[in-house]
Amino acid sequence: MKTTRSFGEYPKYSLHDARVQKIEYEDDNLILTFEYIFSYENGVEQTHKAQVVFEKCDIDDLEILVFNSTILDTFTGKRIELPQYQQEYSESEFEVITETYNWGRAVLQGWLWTEGNPVHCIMNIYFKGDMVYVVEGGRK
Repeated sequence: MKTTRSFGEYPKYSLHDARVQKIEYEDDNLILTFEYIFSYENGVEQTHKAQVVFEKCDIDDLEILVFNSTILDTFTGKRIELPQYQQEYSESEFEVITETYNWGRAVLQGWLWTEGNPVHCIMNIYFKGDMVYVVEGGRK
């Protein structure tokens, strides 16, 4: 037997190279605020000021891995929860490089920029609702 898994169309919006400027948790929703995210439509790339809302997020399972440097051969780091992240990295920006979604889980991987210095960071987000893009008008 042969089974092919279809992934459907690519989403209109991408978080690649977008930087999370603020993270909030309100009414069981995790809200990531971006200066801009990208959209691609009919061969045209645009940027949009946006928020991404993960509805019905299980905050107890939200996992943030912050490494001591960029990952090359060996690495060290720590696992922290959202309140600690918000306290320690309130002036930092998380730049998403890779985004992966599957079965109520989002994995955002990239660079955490603090005072111009990047370290590797991974956010594992578990949610039971929808992932909603709240987008302002686009610009080229």
